[in-house]
Amino acid sequence: MTDNRQTQPPVELDVLIVGAGVAGIHQLALARENGLNARVVDEADGVGGTWFWNRYPGARLDSESYSYGYFFDEQLRKEWSWSEEFVGQPELERYFNAAVDRMGLRDSIDLGVRVVGADFDEKNNYWTIRCESGAVYVARVLISAVGLLSAPQYPRVPGLERFTGESHHTARWPKEPVDFHGKRVAVIGTGSSGVQIITEIAPQVERLYVLQRTPNWCTPINNREIDAARMQALRDSYDQIHQTCMTSPQAFIHTPRPEGALDVTERERIEYLQQLWDAPGMTMYVKNFRDILTSQAANDAVSDFIAQKIKDRVRDPAIAEKLIPADHGFGMKRPVLENGYYEVFNRPHIELVDMGTEPLLEVTEHGLRTSARELEVDVVVYATGFDAVTGSIVRLGVRGTNGQTLGDYWTDGPQTNLGMMVHGFPNFFIIGGPHGPTGNNPRASEFQVQWVTSCLRHMREHSLSRIETTREAEREWVRHVNGTIRGTLTENANSWGFGSNVPGKPRAYLLYGGGQPLYRAQCREVADRSYAGLTLS
Repeated sequence: MTDNRQTQPPVELDVLIVGAGVAGIHQLALARENGLNARVVDEADGVGGTWFWNRYPGARLDSESYSYGYFFDEQLRKEWSWSEEFVGQPELERYFNAAVDRMGLRDSIDLGVRVVGADFDEKNNYWTIRCESGAVYVARVLISAVGLLSAPQYPRVPGLERFTGESHHTARWPKEPVDFHGKRVAVIGTGSSGVQIITEIAPQVERLYVLQRTPNWCTPINNREIDAARMQALRDSYDQIHQTCMTSPQAFIHTPRPEGALDVTERERIEYLQQLWDAPGMTMYVKNFRDILTSQAANDAVSDFIAQKIKDRVRDPAIAEKLIPADHGFGMKRPVLENGYYEVFNRPHIELVDMGTEPLLEVTEHGLRTSARELEVDVVVYATGFDAVTGSIVRLGVRGTNGQTLGDYWTDGPQTNLGMMVHGFPNFFIIGGPHGPTGNNPRASEFQVQWVTSCLRHMREHSLSRIETTREAEREWVRHVNGTIRGTLTENANSWGFGSNVPGKPRAYLLYGGGQPLYRAQCREVADRSYAGLTLS
C-alpha cells in the first residue's frame, strides 16, 4: 500500500493556531477579521477544547455561564440562552459549536490533527509544523492556544495497562456513556473533576472507593436555573457584566470586600462568611475579605469557618478530619465547587482511602493494590489532573533558533515575556499559558487574543516579518511575575500552579498573581512604547 501522507503539499498560512478551544476559536475569528490567512488545528474531533474532552458525569463550569462566553459577538449574545448559572459540559460544547458556525469558522478548523513538531526557519522567518497524520503546515506565525489544563497525567505507579476492567481519565472521557450502575468503582483524585464525578455517580454504584492524596477546600456551587425573564435581564446587562469581569482581579463578576477579615467584629465576620457560603459559585473565593491571602490570621479565620461546615456535614468525625486540608489554607489553591460532595461520605457503600497513610502501590489485573490491601473493582476513574500550564505546550515539540526545544529551554521552569512570548522562539505566541492571568479563563485569554492580534496588525502595516522578545525583557517579566506573590500566603503553596502535582517537575510559579488589571496595564505599556523589549525586523 502506498503511504500518501508524505506527498501532501504543505498548507501555507499567515497564522497557524494550535487548539480549537475558547482561546483558539477567538484568535481565529480575529485573525480572519483582520484579513490574515489563518487556520486552527486540534487533535480532537470536535471543537471546544476543555469542553470537548472533559465530558465525564458532573463536568460543570465554576464561572457564571453568562460571564464565560464570547462578548465580542453581538449576534451570539442576542441569540444564545444559558439554562443555568453554571452549565454542564454538554451545553458548553453546544455553545462553542454554535459560535464556530455563527462566525463561519468551521472551514478554517482542521480536526483530528495532532502536532508532533514545529521548527523555525531562521533564514526565511517562518514555522514548519509537522503533524502525526503526515500533514505539514508552513506559517509565518505560530500560536499555541492549547490551554492550561489539557495534558492529562496518570498515577506514577506500575500496572496501568494490566487492569482488565474499564478505565478512563476524566480529561479523555469517551463520548459513549459509561455505565456505573451496580459497579464497583475506584476514583483516584479529589480535585475538581474528582469531586464532580464522585458526587454524580455515588447513588449509582454498588461500591465506591475514593482515593485521596490531599484534600481540597470545597464550597457549595448553589446552582440554579435561568428562566427567560432572567436571561433577558442578563442580556440587557451584558456590557456591565463584561466591565465588572475585566476590572476584577480574576475576571469574575465579584470583587473582594475592602476590609480585612479582622477589621470587623467576629459576629460580622461570621455573618458575612455565611452570606458567601450561601451565594453561588466562586463567591467565597473572590468576594471574601481582601487579606485572606496576605494575612495568616485572616486566612485561619476563613479556613476554620469552612472546616466547621465540613464537620457539620460529615457524620464520622475521623472522615471529616481527613477531608479538611491540613497542608494549605483556603484560597491558596483554586477551591472546588461542590453539590453534596461531603454528604457522599455518609453513605455506607462509599469509602475514603487516604493515600497519605495507605499509598497506592500499583494497578493490578482486578483493581488497585495499596500498602494495606487490594481493592477489586470493575471501573477505575483517573481524576488525577494535568501536567498543568506548560505540559501541553512542551508536547508540541516546538524548536526555535539554534535548534533548541521549548522543553529544554524551560528545564528549570517557564521563561516568558508577558506570558505570551519566549526568547529564542520568534513569531511564536502563547495564549493561555505560563505567566499569564487566570481565573475566569475566557476573560483572561480575551485580552491576550486582542493584544496578539494588534501586534500582528502592527507587523503587517510596517512590513515586518519577525518578532521576538529580548532575553532581558524576559528576565524582567519573570522577576515581575514572581514578585506578584512575594510576601503572600500563595508563595509557599503546593499546587499545580507551581507544578507540585507532577513528580520531578521543578518548582516554579507558573501563573500570574498580580490580577487582570495590572496584567493588562503591563502589556499595554509594552505596546504603547513601540513594543519595548521586543525585537521587530
